[in-house]
Formats: sequence, C-alpha cells, structure tokens
Amino acid sequence: MLSAKAFSQLGWQMQNVPEVRIIGSGMVTCLGASCAATLAAVKAGSRVQGEPFPFLAGTPYSDCLAAQGQELDLCGRITDRRMRKFMSRQAELAAAAAREALEEADLPARGVAPERIGLYAGVGLAAMDIAASAKLLRASLDEEGSFSLSRFSRDGLHTIHPLWSFHTLANMPACIVSVLEGIKGDNGIYTPWEDQTAFALLEAAHALGEGSIDAAVVVASDTPSHPASMVGLASSDFIAPGEVVAPGAACLVLERTNTSTTERLFSRLSSLRLVTSPQEDARPDDPLAPVIGRTLAAAPLLLVILAPLLGLPCRLRGCGKHSFSFEAA
Repeated sequence: MLSAKAFSQLGWQMQNVPEVRIIGSGMVTCLGASCAATLAAVKAGSRVQGEPFPFLAGTPYSDCLAAQGQELDLCGRITDRRMRKFMSRQAELAAAAAREALEEADLPARGVAPERIGLYAGVGLAAMDIAASAKLLRASLDEEGSFSLSRFSRDGLHTIHPLWSFHTLANMPACIVSVLEGIKGDNGIYTPWEDQTAFALLEAAHALGEGSIDAAVVVASDTPSHPASMVGLASSDFIAPGEVVAPGAACLVLERTNTSTTERLFSRLSSLRLVTSPQEDARPDDPLAPVIGRTLAAAPLLLVILAPLLGLPCRLRGCGKHSFSFEAA
C-alpha cells in the first residue's frame, strides 16, 4: 500500500509510461450511478450543488460544502447482499464502478485468465459514523483525558460493531472488488489523494507494458463529503471555503495497445505523466470540480473518462502537490 507520506518520499517523476487502451469504463458521481447517467445529467445542464453541515455552524469549518442530494441506490450493480455488510460506502462506490467497467470489457468471454488481471486501487480517507467514533474515543481516554492505546484495545473496541474494521481499512474497497469480480492477479493499493490514484494508473500501464499482466483494472473511490473526512481535509487546507466536495468512483479496464483485440475501444491513453508541481504553494486544481465536485482520490480516473468527452483539460493538480496529465484519443 502506498501512502501519501511514502509517495512524497519517492522524490522522482514518473513519465514515459507505455500507451494503453481503455476497453471498459464505469463511474458513480453525485449526478448519476453510471457513465451514461452522469453524461446525460451534465449534458442536461446539471451541476453539483453544495450545502454546509448544520452542526458545523460556528466552527472554522462552517464554509465547507458537501454535495446535495440523496445517496444513489447501487443495488442494481451490487447484487451480493451478503457481501454488502462488509462494505463501506467507499467500497460500494468502487464495486459499482468496477461492475460497469468489467461488463463493458467482458474479459472472461475473451479468455483473459483471472490470474492475468491486475487490480490497482486508489482509496480516499476512511471515515466512520460520527456517533460511533465519539463513543469509541470516549472509551479510549485515560483519567487525564488523553488517548490511551491500552484503553482503546481493552475498552474502546468493545463499543463498536465487529465489522468496523472492514469499513475503515484502506485495502477493503480493493478486496471487495477482487472478491466480487474474481480478480487474482497482481494488485496494489494507493491512498489517499489524487496523486496516489494517478500513480496507480501509471503502475497499471507499466505492468501492462512489461507483460506481467494481460489486463488491468484500475479503480478509485472516495467519500470526501463525509463530515469527518471533510473536516480533516479542510483542517489540512486541502479544500478551500466554498468548494464543494462530493463522493465519487471510477474504474478503467486497460490492455496494451499492441495486443488489444476488443472492438469496444473506448479510448487510447498516452503521454501519462505524474510530476512534482513547480509551484510549492499551488492549490489543488481539478477541472471537474465545478461539474461533479471535488472527488479527490476518484478524480484522476473520472477525469480520464470525462475530460475528452466534455472538452476539459487533461490534467489536474492534487493535494500532494503533484501534477497528473495525459492524452486521450
């Protein structure tokens, strides 16, 4: 798993990535639960609308805006009801986007072995129910009001549901997707900003170029509009006052350009680059933010799908101060 800290310590630029083909794509945004639904909403003039959380009024985070609207129903794409109890909202978003993309790619029908399919996942900050986390933290304090690891393990963990860890571990969205889709090849998990998801995409392209896999599933999901995530992002100055954050997920199924035989060619990706931004104080810049909100970890893959269709710049700058760019045809 590549964390933001580990990523920043790499100290190098990733360029000259092999060209790949997208043979399947899927997404979930605040405007729709699929690529078609999102595009239809955008073409009809829909744009993300934000509203503050009432309980943050009077705090330094009163200007934080989360996407309006009801949670989208994803039951149509996640039919395994038994698995849903293990899934956080991030995992649900990832699973729904992956199902759409893999339906389009139809890898099993084309004879691609599960062991030759790689899975590369970008995951945002994990968040849990505010009331449950408050109860957990209160039970983990010592007599002086300081957090105690021993009390956390002895008392705190007993206050929460046994499935809590499944909903908070960063590897669970990838785990859920691999189980539901039967993916058994190489895998990697990258967290928690745009930069890491871009790195996941570039890693997938490199693996395809080297021939270690025959197909790559790159999936990313994030729920930055969760109150806990939003406060954390705002306190780190990763979102600006008045900027709308929104849940989102996207998935790409990739093959090497020189070996792909699919007729359902969606796009050819080339000139993939992830470089350190020359401006140290530059703020994050996501061309999709005015349309579907800041989706953070999901943003690079959503941009790959939507930028060519909407005529937007094929580049973004993430929270980690790196710039991601690509060309699509």
